Amino acid sequence: MEGLIKELNLSSISLGTMRFHDKSLTAKQVTKLIESSFDIGITTHHSSFEYNSYSLYTSALKTVSRKTDIKHIVKLASPHFEDDDGFSTKKLVQRVENQLKALDIGQIDVLQWLVRSKPINDEDRLATLENQKQEIKSCLSKLKKQGKVKSIFSFPYSVVFAKEVMEFEEVDGIISYLNEEELEYATFANELPFIAIRPFFAGKLISKDVSDSTKEIHQCLDFVDSHDSVITKIIGINSAEQLLPFKTYFDTM
Repeated sequence: MEGLIKELNLSSISLGTMRFHDKSLTAKQVTKLIESSFDIGITTHHSSFEYNSYSLYTSALKTVSRKTDIKHIVKLASPHFEDDDGFSTKKLVQRVENQLKALDIGQIDVLQWLVRSKPINDEDRLATLENQKQEIKSCLSKLKKQGKVKSIFSFPYSVVFAKEVMEFEEVDGIISYLNEEELEYATFANELPFIAIRPFFAGKLISKDVSDSTKEIHQCLDFVDSHDSVITKIIGINSAEQLLPFKTYFDTM
């Protein structure tokens, strides 16, 4: 595990790009935010073509001065709801290729892989793992051997699925929710390479009082960091002002 963490070299905090469009940011503002984030130590980004902010993010990324030094966690699914009947090597490979091109990178550092069904349910998704096991393993292995992805983390939707998918040696870790209120994956975060999403419980753990918020942000981050195997924490940051608590967080590391 230590070898993987060292090889990935992700920053302790990853920039979540989901809300840029919702917050009405311009490409110029996103570029400045990326640059400012990088300056304080946030060198890893989380993105998905499913987000409304995707085109805004990829457009801004083109003008970032140190874009070649950015690490990328990229969210991709196969199967993907109604678009797929089951797992498809062809479709997942094409989706990876699309991201390599859109982000102008040679390799995805972390492929956040999702197995979906409509509606989301364990019965169908576990059946996909079982019935297409060899195809899945072959595809994931091929993506790694060809250098298109460095690592593969599962977003499992359920603990039951997480246990099953981690039986695949091609899957390196789990990426899921972890905070003081959402503890379903705490065991995984102590035992397996883990990427934490929603450390502030969608903002519910942070006070609206600015004088208290920095302390609470640090407490939330410290709680997640107290789990032995957490590599990075994905956090939506949408302004330079919101960077301030994370600058002081890095300063204390």
